[in-house]
Amino acid sequence: QLYRQIRDELISGNFNNNSSRLPSSRALADDLGISRLTVNLAFEKLQAEGYLKTRVGSGTFVAESLPETFLSPRRPNIQRISEHRPRLSDRVKNLPDKRTGKEFDFGIAGPPGVTFVPAVAALDEFPVGIWERLRAQVLANKGAHLLQYASSHGDVDLRKAIATYLCDFRGARCHHDQIIVTAGTQQAMMISALALVNRGEVAWIEDPGFYQARRAFGFAGGTVIPRPIDQEGIVITRPAKGSSPKIIYVTPSHQFPLGMTMSLAR
Repeated sequence: QLYRQIRDELISGNFNNNSSRLPSSRALADDLGISRLTVNLAFEKLQAEGYLKTRVGSGTFVAESLPETFLSPRRPNIQRISEHRPRLSDRVKNLPDKRTGKEFDFGIAGPPGVTFVPAVAALDEFPVGIWERLRAQVLANKGAHLLQYASSHGDVDLRKAIATYLCDFRGARCHHDQIIVTAGTQQAMMISALALVNRGEVAWIEDPGFYQARRAFGFAGGTVIPRPIDQEGIVITRPAKGSSPKIIYVTPSHQFPLGMTMSLAR
């Protein structure tokens, strides 16, 4: 009876490469409440008839081609899994990503040669050895603490170090409680956009500028207005009635992608 049940299930075609491994004879016997010898006899018969194959050290698997493939004039009744497009919100549909295929899937080594594609790091210049040594030191001293849930603002020691750096090198005096550590620039822009811009309100961005800024403010429902760039940075002029910005996104220290620094007067 067990032999027939397993055989009929295999013939039904309800298996694929991700579910082709059978449970062990001990596990199946315990699950069905029968003798392990009974399970082994059923497995041996199915293997002898070409339904199963055994891999030493890996277990028992469904044969890639079942006997019915060669013995039956009809194809096995394979139930095809219907795939449906995921349901997306309108705001996501309005943010098409024009990159195709694996254009930016460079892996850890990066693309060969010199590239001017944005968001591709110069990994060959990264001090991996120093990073690993410091990482080991930090994990040895604070590993248990760092692996726990912490403040949503980020690690307090890191925020204190950032506040000190901003004061010493950027002239920005701030308290560490005013700093939020994010996973990257895009998350920081998204938090800012959602916190400061209501739907329909105007957001100015540089033109040309960081393309993800347009997406972030557009995702938040803002009306994005590109502003031109000159040798001093973004051009600030009196806006037309009704188009006064609620937020202006700039890259003052090193404009992206043209590279100029915004003047102090600007």
